[in-house]
Amino acid sequence: MLPAPLSIADLFQQREQYLIPLFQRGYVWTLTHQIQPLWEDIVDRVDALKEHRDNAQKVGGAEKLKSLRKHFLGAIVVGSPIDFDTQVIATREVIDGQQRITTLQIMLLALRDIVTREGEAALSEDVNLLTFNKGTYRSKADHLKVWPTNVGRDVLQSLAEAGSVAEVCKRFPVKGATRERIERPLMVQAYLFFSAMLECFVRGKRFDDPMPDTEFEDDHTIARAVIRSIEKDNTIKIPFREVAIDLGPMRLLLSALQSAFQIMRLQLGNEDDPQIIFETLNARGAPLQPSDLLRNFIFLRASRNREDVDSLYEKYWRTFDEKVEPGTSAKGTKFWKKEERQGRLKTSRLDLLLYHYVGLRKKEAIKVAHVFEEFKTWWESEQRNTDSELLRLSKLAGHFEVCVAPDQRTRFGLFCRRMQLLDTSTQTPLLFHLLENHSVDDEEFTEMLDDMESYFARRFVCGLTTKSYNRIFLDRLLAEMVGENKSDAATLRKKLLGLEGESQKWPDDEAFKAAWLYRQLYEGRSTRKVRAILEALEFSIRTSRQEFLPELDSLSVEHVLPQGWEQDKWPLSEVTPQTLAIRIRLLHSIGNLTLVTSGFNSSLSNEAFKVKRPEIAANSSLMLNSYFQKFQNDADWNEEAIVARAAFLFERARMIWRYPQGG
Repeated sequence: MLPAPLSIADLFQQREQYLIPLFQRGYVWTLTHQIQPLWEDIVDRVDALKEHRDNAQKVGGAEKLKSLRKHFLGAIVVGSPIDFDTQVIATREVIDGQQRITTLQIMLLALRDIVTREGEAALSEDVNLLTFNKGTYRSKADHLKVWPTNVGRDVLQSLAEAGSVAEVCKRFPVKGATRERIERPLMVQAYLFFSAMLECFVRGKRFDDPMPDTEFEDDHTIARAVIRSIEKDNTIKIPFREVAIDLGPMRLLLSALQSAFQIMRLQLGNEDDPQIIFETLNARGAPLQPSDLLRNFIFLRASRNREDVDSLYEKYWRTFDEKVEPGTSAKGTKFWKKEERQGRLKTSRLDLLLYHYVGLRKKEAIKVAHVFEEFKTWWESEQRNTDSELLRLSKLAGHFEVCVAPDQRTRFGLFCRRMQLLDTSTQTPLLFHLLENHSVDDEEFTEMLDDMESYFARRFVCGLTTKSYNRIFLDRLLAEMVGENKSDAATLRKKLLGLEGESQKWPDDEAFKAAWLYRQLYEGRSTRKVRAILEALEFSIRTSRQEFLPELDSLSVEHVLPQGWEQDKWPLSEVTPQTLAIRIRLLHSIGNLTLVTSGFNSSLSNEAFKVKRPEIAANSSLMLNSYFQKFQNDADWNEEAIVARAAFLFERARMIWRYPQGG
């Protein structure tokens, strides 16, 4: 084989066609599992390229900076160019990597259609070189850069000819004349997704930006909205179409395709049998996970260094392979193989541990899919002692067990429980750094947990975005503290207080109280986050006189004034648009939310307060609900009562999640 490292642009610049042989399967990449993650990788490198150029300008030239890291997109295996003359295009059979190469070409077609529409001649010419083979050929299909297997040829040719999202939607609707549901071909879905992302991109909007008039939730992002529209709308809805276009980002994107990505193209020799190589590359078996690759890498290096590999495995790695989930039999679920959710996808606990461990060591945000490559780069950056590195990993693994399976009886366990409910794990590498310098029961470590929890809880209550957390906690806080050789509470607090702007700040008491009293905290997607707040309130009220701790997972969030309220049971003094708007807003605010145990009769949820209150007061063992014991049965539970309870709870919340005096 002849290896050649190429950029995305290099891959398509030659006048030739990549032919997907008949023995290959059709196009199978989906929006959620492959297309969106690929777009995220592309945006990540575009951002990195812009930052690198900005930094180069500041220091007087790129040669004074470390080279921009290229993102490796994997390898493709192709044959030698065959069957070409002046009227027939040169073709290369794609033996492996056909999904990747087809997807990249679809993205370039979407890019071509936008720049062509905008009339940007120079940019359009550059993109056309990557999507169209110039020449006079006998077959119209020879102009295409990629020619799929039979099942996808008509679809890709139609995408190449349509020229716009509107025409593609017209050719591939999701609802027929009789309103029956038609699933768009996967290649069409990919084209529409890339088109929508590019349309937002030139308007300064990212895939993870929130949709207008929504809270900052993952399911409300631009990407999720576009995917839903592709699935259900004949003409897809592209967000922010009213915003003016700036083609500057397109030029930066094209530069990134040329300089920020690398694909290894392996060309077969004439003596190689493509079918046999295909069968070998795609042999049956479970795909290797990052932890598999990393383990093999570590122990292969140890073996080459003549270290005692068996001893290293017994001391440090056997537990990752064999430890079982507590409460199961010896042959039960393996603890480290159990999957946890990370963003949209699930991954094993061991892969998550290694993801955060590599983030700690590299002091920068990475992606789960890049764990092995990033670990290898870090390991090879200097001489490593296998025993000491595995010892460090093993110690942190013990702490990470608490992160993924928290114990509410310790402060560290409660912190981990609340981070799980608040759906944030970006602080874990920083947490690892602090744990390498403190014990879990260290008073100073507890103080740092308090500050971090206050930061996250206050930002949730205030409805502030979470999308900058990676850069804040890895690229900034972790990198700075490690660089300064600091791990103390005063330094962490000072740095947290130094964060500025809506995307970073630690809300003070004034902002916290305003949101606490009136903001809608409860939504279908943030129920767990509300639980974190209510559980913390419960623990803060409990004293040594309460003889037992509640089983947290048995609790559920309850609206005192029910979501399905009726005027005769929960009367408004005056029914107007204004009073209804106030009620709807306060309905989901903290003053109207509580926790109930399994003993609560859920059939009473929508009953009047005089029926519901005694049930909560009499049967709830939670201190959070002792508040309702002071009410008489004829008392009203209305907007004034909701705000009054929120104000009462705020004094406790302010003490749980303190904001430093003078901060």
